[in-house]
Amino acid sequence: MNNRLRPHCLAPRLAAIDCAALAARGLRGVLIDLDNTLTPWRSHEVPADAREWLARVRQAGLSVCLLTNAATDGRVRPVAESLGVPWIVRALKPLPSGYLRAMRLLDTTPETTAMIGDQVFTDVYGGNRLGLYTILVDPMSTREALVTRLVQRPLERLVGRVAKNATCTG
Repeated sequence: MNNRLRPHCLAPRLAAIDCAALAARGLRGVLIDLDNTLTPWRSHEVPADAREWLARVRQAGLSVCLLTNAATDGRVRPVAESLGVPWIVRALKPLPSGYLRAMRLLDTTPETTAMIGDQVFTDVYGGNRLGLYTILVDPMSTREALVTRLVQRPLERLVGRVAKNATCTG
């Protein structure tokens, strides 16, 4: 299987990711997908455990940027502003441009940046293409875009959602 489709590690949700371990790997920045990673699909609400995890990320000295393929910032902006983090919309993941813009905002490099998301063919593949440390989380909800549900999830089942070897849980 193409290693670009394999995350470096798996986690059931953001809250299970060990922030201190990310910093110990030399990471300085974290790019986080929005829908079904930080919030349920199309939601404005960030769950309490995700907010607490973001506080731990900051305590570990890491910067955060939301990176989403959402077409507008109408929903993204209020979420990002409530968290005090920058955001990129129309990222066109898995293409490199959105990742590169986000890393410029955080002043990080691929070697010092992690990408966390719930989709193999956008979040993981795009991050791996650039050399980011990729973390695949389980989707927060079964509600998702039609193309995700009908195309991407069945393809993910074919290739498997398997980590290379590392764990990102505490």
